[in-house]
Amino acid sequence: MLLPFLFASAAAMPIVPDARFALALYCNPRCDDDVLDKLDDALGDIDSDDSFSDQVATPVRIMGIGGVDFGIPDADFIATFGPDISNPEGLQRSEMVVLAWFAGPREQSMETFAIAHAAFADAASRASGWVEDLDTQLLFDAEGWRSRDPRGPLSDWFVVEPAPMNDGTDRLHMVTRGLRRFGDFELAVDGVAPEAGTDVGWVLDAVAATLHPLGEVHDEESVDAESARGTAKLEVATPRDDDPQGPILRVRFVGEVLVSPEPAIAAAVDVTVVSEPSAAATPIPEPAPVLAPAPAPAAPQSLAEATARVRTDLAGLEAAWRTGLPAGDVLAVNVPMNTRFGGLEYLWVEVSRWEAGGLSGRVVSEPYEVPGVQRGDTLNFRQSEVYDYIYKRADGTKSGSLTKAFR
Repeated sequence: MLLPFLFASAAAMPIVPDARFALALYCNPRCDDDVLDKLDDALGDIDSDDSFSDQVATPVRIMGIGGVDFGIPDADFIATFGPDISNPEGLQRSEMVVLAWFAGPREQSMETFAIAHAAFADAASRASGWVEDLDTQLLFDAEGWRSRDPRGPLSDWFVVEPAPMNDGTDRLHMVTRGLRRFGDFELAVDGVAPEAGTDVGWVLDAVAATLHPLGEVHDEESVDAESARGTAKLEVATPRDDDPQGPILRVRFVGEVLVSPEPAIAAAVDVTVVSEPSAAATPIPEPAPVLAPAPAPAAPQSLAEATARVRTDLAGLEAAWRTGLPAGDVLAVNVPMNTRFGGLEYLWVEVSRWEAGGLSGRVVSEPYEVPGVQRGDTLNFRQSEVYDYIYKRADGTKSGSLTKAFR
């Protein structure tokens, strides 16, 4: 698959001056003095101040109290950014918000964040309230916030946000939010085709994980992560008005995105950089799919033809399913799901039930921007919603993935 993003030659990397993040506590409906006093005590190792310097030498916090004018999340916001929180109706009735902004040296960022994380978890429990990570906008109830380890996977603490390029095309500007909390650069890619958004997200995950432990960042870094492998060329970017604050690096990546939800349907997707951000991606044709030990049909020549073939093949697979698939054979289907940003993300689901036009199965790919769905969850959907399939036989041969060359 071609991912169309290219940037000019890299420049010397600046030093990120410090680490910064912000949290909000929504009280239920207000926080009493005991909650506020204990929150202040728990944050005592982080000095309180009323402003930040351009470069903060010691961990510092700024505290504030907001009411409904701050902007209590509405039902749509909660469904998008906190679909698993308890008592969303109570959150909407909150009348008091405790706000905190934190800054400190990069080398102390993990400890600063851990102190703030624990303090806000305890305060949310005492207030029967909720925490918002203001950098990512993600919402949590007390237990959900406490369960996230501040020293855990980096991917738990940042998001990749797509936005229109506003250049008259459907291309996207994709930028990370949340990496600055660790004193890391935020990362950006421009000119992303909508159908390539998920792959670019995986690339940014891999680049972020690569840069996170480094004491210094060069203009070219080797990337070898679970989600992508290759070379990232980096340059300082001029932030857009809607970008997060702080230094941003623009990414040019050449390599491959590794799509491995399960060994049964593991695959690798080549990532190539084209010469211009606005150039149309040219699909890489796939070998003709093999549906049976017989001469393979010609590969589809268009998305419409591929989609029609999927519909035909599904009818045959349904009949095979009803008679029982051979031992060791695995069927996974590709199902479009609505994302929090109004687009579609295509999830792979290993089928476990198929009857009367309805299917169920376990999600085997990692949802990227689908609220309320995690890998391992069971999904129920209609046969008419299936976009593509992969059928892997016990002998290792596969068929399907007919639409891949046209996405």
